[in-house]
Amino acid sequence: MANALVLVVPGLLAQPPQALASMRSLATIAAYAGKSRIETDGLAKALFIAVGIASGTPVAPLALLGAGGDPGEDYVLRADPVHLAAARDRGLLVRTIDDLSAVDAGTLVRMLDDHFADDDLRFEIVRPDAWFVRRREPARIATTPPDAVRGRDAAACMPSGPESGLWRRWQNEIEMLLHDHAVNRQREARGALPVNAVWFSGGGRLAEVPALPSAFVTAPPSPLGDLARGIACVAGTVPASDDIAHAVARARNAGGDALAVLPRVLDVADLETRTLAPALLLLNARQVTTVHLVADGNGTTIAWSAQRPRLWRRLTMRTSRRAFAMPSEPA
Repeated sequence: MANALVLVVPGLLAQPPQALASMRSLATIAAYAGKSRIETDGLAKALFIAVGIASGTPVAPLALLGAGGDPGEDYVLRADPVHLAAARDRGLLVRTIDDLSAVDAGTLVRMLDDHFADDDLRFEIVRPDAWFVRRREPARIATTPPDAVRGRDAAACMPSGPESGLWRRWQNEIEMLLHDHAVNRQREARGALPVNAVWFSGGGRLAEVPALPSAFVTAPPSPLGDLARGIACVAGTVPASDDIAHAVARARNAGGDALAVLPRVLDVADLETRTLAPALLLLNARQVTTVHLVADGNGTTIAWSAQRPRLWRRLTMRTSRRAFAMPSEPA
């Protein structure tokens, strides 16, 4: 039997409160869980906790592997294209740029790769939204993933540690290279945000990744989906189709968890109908023992771990059903 179904839902908590309140399945999952965890290190670390992976496991080499690249023996970091903007009340804000064309992304990455050729930095693009940088030597810095920075002052989340001065200098050089670049001028002319910085995070080597639990994955081509597929590759479970029920069935047959990373939420009604309600059916039918729901939005990441209550508790919940409400603090 599958131990759990892990659902990772980027952008869910950014939906309007009235839209979230209308989601009966979301309210039921939260009620079944009873407690929630407010995570401060972003979706990737919350995913690790839900699947049972050590929190210090490096993200970038797994993501590169899951995106179709080969980390080899290199030290790898994510190098997300971002837009940094000053805000009067919250300092420096960061927004990941995920709408670059393949041509524009390739142009920018080649420029950066040429500029840093003598600095043990080799930039690599797997998709327009999947940028990485490789090194022979480790980067002696602590980093924060971009999704954990949203809603916070990005200046306070810049690299820290013994080599922080070097990496901040490189970031300044990158900002100067990107400033007024032709790609950015064209983006601004059509009303799109320019790529004015690169955000480094998640560094490590693939050899540093410990043995991973079996996870049968369905995930879109996205930075978080790449991470999930990388987990499946290392665990020896070929990523499943885009059908969650298929991933659950494979996990039941082979033993392990089913892990589903969803695209960023645009329609809560569709999410409710296609994903959350079926997940509850699987839980109530004992096809899975736990539904872990990990979601983020507006700089907040929250995780629920829902298990099937006893019959009397389910009946009580039906007669005293409440709308979903955002947790105000960790339980």
